[in-house]
Amino acid sequence: MEIDQSSGVLTKTHTRNALPREGLIMRTTLPGIHRFFVLLLVLVELAVAGCAATPGTSPFETLTEMGVAYADKMPVLIDKSFDVAVTLDSETLIETRDNLSEAARRSSLAEFDQAMKARLGTYADLKRHTHLLKSYFLAFKSLSKPDAVPGIRTAAKNMTSELGKISPELKALTIGSASVKSLIAPAVPLVVGSFKSSALQSELEARGGMIERELALQEALVQAIAEQVRADQANQSLRYCRDNVVEPYVGTGKLRQGWPKRRLRCLRSTTDVDMAQAAEAAIRSLRMAYIAAAENHIEYSHVADLVTTVQRFVELVSRFTEEKKEN
Repeated sequence: MEIDQSSGVLTKTHTRNALPREGLIMRTTLPGIHRFFVLLLVLVELAVAGCAATPGTSPFETLTEMGVAYADKMPVLIDKSFDVAVTLDSETLIETRDNLSEAARRSSLAEFDQAMKARLGTYADLKRHTHLLKSYFLAFKSLSKPDAVPGIRTAAKNMTSELGKISPELKALTIGSASVKSLIAPAVPLVVGSFKSSALQSELEARGGMIERELALQEALVQAIAEQVRADQANQSLRYCRDNVVEPYVGTGKLRQGWPKRRLRCLRSTTDVDMAQAAEAAIRSLRMAYIAAAENHIEYSHVADLVTTVQRFVELVSRFTEEKKEN
């Protein structure tokens, strides 16, 4: 998909990487009929926007909306990953307590608490990084319009500056066994396309490369947290299912009330992992779509991947939030 600079129309381009609509529909992760209508609606809206809007606006509006949607849900995943880690820590402390002296218990608890407080600080920094990206996308959305409010470029510049201040510490982090720096994708030489909006053109030329790097950092941070969530969830699920489902069932005693509910929780324990994996896919698609949009060479495949992966993440987080309220 490209923007025709002479007509201002968002058009579909046929390249060897482009996929037919049928192929895109099959690639998405949303279930059944709902998946079809979501993607069809997006493509129709893009086509209409491309015909009626100012050149360069519709792909960037989709990009920024998905960026904001992703950023809005990330704090839920971050908080949940911390809860899982603390729960696992507490279970370890309980299991080892009886074999420790009073002094050893005090030392062990202090050590575990210190580690969790450090992780909480790390997650707070990640939340701030995510929030700044959201703020940047909101400013960027205004820049892509012909009637951009004066001062928006200054706001975008300030957001990028704030991101740059916290990035070095985030890059140096080790989350679980994963080094964040080692997970950052190699820098992509960003060749900014040509746009009729001078504000958009100037912004991309000035800070497009920097934002791509911040998105790559966010992607690495999410990947590291996802790996930690997978490890923590596996350990926690194993212990919970063993102590609350398997042993009570195979034992000779009477099953306590609520066993079916605990078994259901055991079977659904992959929700946290699903959310983390969906976040990985969403931020990866967001970064790739940003690169394509900045180069003014965004295709249907970029739009489809972006919308479906972000919506998948949003749906999983929303479902988790609702189930948490019910419990």
